[in-house]
Amino acid sequence: MDLGICKRCGEFEGCCECGKGEVLIKSEDRKRVSKFLSGLLRHFARDFGITLDEEGWAELNEVLKVLKERYGVGKKYVELIVKFDPKKRFEIRKGRIRARYGHSIEVRTDWSEEGEIPKKLYHATSPKNLSPILKSGLLPMKRLEVHMCSTPSEALEVGRRHSSNPILLEIDAEGLMKKGIKVRKKGKVYTADYVPPEFVRVVNKPSFDRNSPNPAKGY
Repeated sequence: MDLGICKRCGEFEGCCECGKGEVLIKSEDRKRVSKFLSGLLRHFARDFGITLDEEGWAELNEVLKVLKERYGVGKKYVELIVKFDPKKRFEIRKGRIRARYGHSIEVRTDWSEEGEIPKKLYHATSPKNLSPILKSGLLPMKRLEVHMCSTPSEALEVGRRHSSNPILLEIDAEGLMKKGIKVRKKGKVYTADYVPPEFVRVVNKPSFDRNSPNPAKGY
C-alpha cells in the first residue's frame, strides 16, 4: 500500500481518513526500497560502504546516502517504511537503523525484545525440505537463526515465497525453552539457533512415499 502524511490525520498507510493526505511513496516503490533495505542491512552492507556494528546497527545518515543515490528517497520516506513495515523487520533508534532478524552477515543475535513467547510457533517450508527437517531439525541454513511465526497464516505467507504448496510445521516453543533452547522475539518474528526434530510436528499432510519418514513424527 501507499504511504503518506496528512496534516489532519497524520502518517498513514493506504489512504487517510479525510482523503486529503499526500502520498509520499507509492506501493511499488515501497516494495523496491524495502527489499533493498532488507538486503543492505542483512547481507551486503559492506558492498555499499556501510559498516554494521556487532548488533547489526548502521548509521542512519550513511544508509540514507545510499538510498538517496539509488532511489531518490529521503529520511521521511525511510521512517514511514520502517513504521508501517508489516513484519517489523527494521528499527530506528538514536540516529541508527538495523534489521531485527534475517542476517547472513555475522552480528550478535542473542537479544530479544520484551513480550511473552507463544507456546506454539509455526514455520513453513518446501516439501523437498521436510525429510531432512524431520531427521535433523530446523537449521538456520544461510541465515544466523531459524525464523518462526506466531500464526499458521503468517508462516504460510512466508513459505509461499519458496513453494506454491508449502508444508506447515508447528513448533513446540514451550518445550524448546524448557530444554534450555532460547526462543527470541524480534518484531513479529521469533527466532532460535536450532530446533531439534522432536519439537517439530507436521500440521498439513503431504503425500509421502514408503521410504519417507512418518509425518506424525514429533512432539
